[in-house]
Amino acid sequence: MRILYSLCFLSMTVQAQKIIEIIPLSKTINETSGLEYFNGQFITHNDSGGEAALYSFNQEGEVIAIYEVLNAKNKDWEDITQDDSHVYIGDHGNNKASRKGLKIYKTKWNGKAFESLGKIRFRYGLQENFEKRGMNAFDAEGLTAAGDWLLLFSKNRNTKNTEVYQISKEIGDYVLYPKKSVPVNSLITGADYNATSKVLALVGYGFDEKQYLYRVKDFDPNTLNFEALEKMEIPRRKAQIEAVKVIDAQHFWVTSEEVKTYGQPELIRIEWK
Repeated sequence: MRILYSLCFLSMTVQAQKIIEIIPLSKTINETSGLEYFNGQFITHNDSGGEAALYSFNQEGEVIAIYEVLNAKNKDWEDITQDDSHVYIGDHGNNKASRKGLKIYKTKWNGKAFESLGKIRFRYGLQENFEKRGMNAFDAEGLTAAGDWLLLFSKNRNTKNTEVYQISKEIGDYVLYPKKSVPVNSLITGADYNATSKVLALVGYGFDEKQYLYRVKDFDPNTLNFEALEKMEIPRRKAQIEAVKVIDAQHFWVTSEEVKTYGQPELIRIEWK
């Protein structure tokens, strides 16, 4: 079966940007892989093999609460997002393209913990080979809620494009086909959409260890138009930036896992005029 989807052709200028502040994070969250706001604080999670828990931390980088995620396991959590009523946790890390149990936990806060209401399970309709391989098109890390959809962004090591998938927010089983392929020339690791400012943000890195932030102003989750995509290099070489949170159209938070270069996980605030 032949699947048709749009390939965007973009002309992006890589510009420098300003880091306002860098805040060391607790090593409890040394593999921070997603970023959201909850009850006035940040929440994050560790990735593959970590606890089924969300960690709340303040702007000083201190973990102030640990919330259990009930009825869930952390196989390879890669991102977190929320809408007006639910928090979604993406358990879809698939580095070697051999995993078949890809899922997103749909959770709700019960006053003490996040309770999984069920799984949004999916597979890639174009994937036929499940043999382990590093260079593949069927890994995805960036996840965000945008309008009526969840948007998933691939980490395509073959082309360094990112395939964009729309996923229902309803619990069930789905076969996904890409809606767009965007030539970002990097590996996308995180995503966030801010409905107030209508800004979509992505983060990623290149094989040259450069870190990037992407922005689309006036983004429409229904048309998925990436013609206004902008790209900027984050002046933090050899980091491992995994998550992004939009403050407004000109300000962003990102988190980086612990790496030898800097010795600790980090919360970074970025200004982009």
